[in-house]
Amino acid sequence: MSFGDISNIIRKVDGRANDIKTSNKSKATQALYLFEHGKKPIDVAIELDIPFSHVEELQEEFWALKELYDLAFVYLEIKNNLTSFLKLYKLLKQNKMLGEKHISKLLEFAVDLSLMESKTRRLRSEIIDLEIKKKDLKDTLKLQNAQLLDLGKTITNFQNAIE
Repeated sequence: MSFGDISNIIRKVDGRANDIKTSNKSKATQALYLFEHGKKPIDVAIELDIPFSHVEELQEEFWALKELYDLAFVYLEIKNNLTSFLKLYKLLKQNKMLGEKHISKLLEFAVDLSLMESKTRRLRSEIIDLEIKKKDLKDTLKLQNAQLLDLGKTITNFQNAIE
């Protein structure tokens, strides 16, 4: 067994069996190959020593070649909010809400979200006002009950004095 055979076995184990085939190719071709084999953009940038901006372009090209045009378009639209988008996706997936029915309902709610937020703020303010009025009314009721008790005692005293 030669060193070449050992090297090929190690590459197969490491998942780099085709490195020899792509090593003499352009960086773009190598990047496409890595994407095809599930590598993340950061891994591609490190392995090929190319700037991340170039890796992004190559990833979009990869998506286009795989006929994932919508994915490339969506990525361009949301890439600055990708973290929030992924949180939303994970939350929907966790709650088993990725079906068309759930997404449609979610979009309906999203349209009304700002209206619901302002309504919620207004209702919270009204609740606070009502709680203050309730406390004031309780205090007034206690005072009036105390006055009624005093009045009742006074009436009883007058009745006792008359008899």
